Amino acid sequence: MTGTPAWRFLHPALLVAAAFGVGSALAQSAPQVSLAASDKPADAAAWTAMPIDELRQRAHLGELPAMEELGRRLLAGAGVPRDAPSGAGWYRRAADAGSPTAAFTMGVLYERGLTVERDSTKAVDWYRKAVAGDVPAAEHNLALMLRDGKGAPQDGPKAVELLRAAARRGLTASMFTLGDMYEHGGAVLKDPAAAFAWFAIANEFELQANNGGETPLARNAQARGEALQRVISGADRERAEKLGQEEFRQIVAALSPKPALPPPPPPAAPVTPPPAATVTPPPAATVAPPPASAAAQEPVPAWPTAAVDQVKAVQQALIDLHRLRGKADGAPGPATRTAIRDFEKSAGLAETGHPSREVYVALAKALAKPEPAPAADAWPANGADQVRAIQRLLAELKFLNAEPTGTVGPLTRRAIRDYQRKAGLKETGEPNQALFEALKATRAKAGG
Repeated sequence: MTGTPAWRFLHPALLVAAAFGVGSALAQSAPQVSLAASDKPADAAAWTAMPIDELRQRAHLGELPAMEELGRRLLAGAGVPRDAPSGAGWYRRAADAGSPTAAFTMGVLYERGLTVERDSTKAVDWYRKAVAGDVPAAEHNLALMLRDGKGAPQDGPKAVELLRAAARRGLTASMFTLGDMYEHGGAVLKDPAAAFAWFAIANEFELQANNGGETPLARNAQARGEALQRVISGADRERAEKLGQEEFRQIVAALSPKPALPPPPPPAAPVTPPPAATVTPPPAATVAPPPASAAAQEPVPAWPTAAVDQVKAVQQALIDLHRLRGKADGAPGPATRTAIRDFEKSAGLAETGHPSREVYVALAKALAKPEPAPAADAWPANGADQVRAIQRLLAELKFLNAEPTGTVGPLTRRAIRDYQRKAGLKETGEPNQALFEALKATRAKAGG
């Protein structure tokens, strides 16, 4: 290949770490993740080699891996006569019994209209269940549907959240799709620097996952990155470098094997107490009272014992801090994990994304001392917040009659064009900081 590699800004130490961390990654060669990409049981080879009669017997007994494998064989005609409706039926039974992998498969079947009538709404519902069960491929496919507004209202910020979560699980298709979304805009704000960074990351991880061998995705990511590299400014290149290194570091950290916990120490040998007559109590003066500052600290609420209640407690604290939308449902989905990671980063904690007691204690302390509110009318740092800020100004100036959503839809684009036409600006329909400043100036002239 010719030209400067698009991933040149990635730190060599990170590239070395990726070589060791990406081995278990799911490297996809196209932006759509298929049936075969979902997680298999740990002993998949045993289920694949199992005689069909035994497999059927176990499936009828309700063993989820057997139900999934039987559905796979019937759908594909693997070692048995192909019977797609029966295969889909077994996947449905497994999904209804709680299998996240089967739920993902049902989402694919409904999205593509395979053996069932195409139904985008049902596909979204099944993908959501698979996402709640921690299936990375479901995060990717659900993100594409939310990006395009298929089966659910368009939600660009949620699509980005899901794609970033899947990227941290090693799905190079999700890394590539993030680059594509930021390059073209639409569901999110256009951001050439972010697009360049994600194409570079996708290219590097795809090469690592294929032992340096080129794939269509790797070639496409490099070509798209090099095209952007020729047109973005020096400031955008610098921002792309910082963004790319940070995202790359987080993906490597998420893919790296977690160190095993040390074994518990052996129990101490029993100690025979001395005779009672030899025990001398310490003088009362040696018992120091607790420091006054400790007594004055805000007590941390009790940590629930049930896992679901623990997740709910963390979610509610995140909601109270305006870091998570929705309600506390006890399901640690990608929105919750992303909100936890963002909080951990701001609090100087290790970024785990897990609703742990340590996170809960830190959240409780943050609630006791809330963070200062951002300066009024400042350009937000987050893409969705930037869109909301523009939508609020458009609503104040009577160009938009809708609630701010953070998503760039047709109503928002029409309102932007209407404002640009009235203000004598070039009609682009694109939300950006220049538009934000122009709207603020117009509001100030109107006495707002």
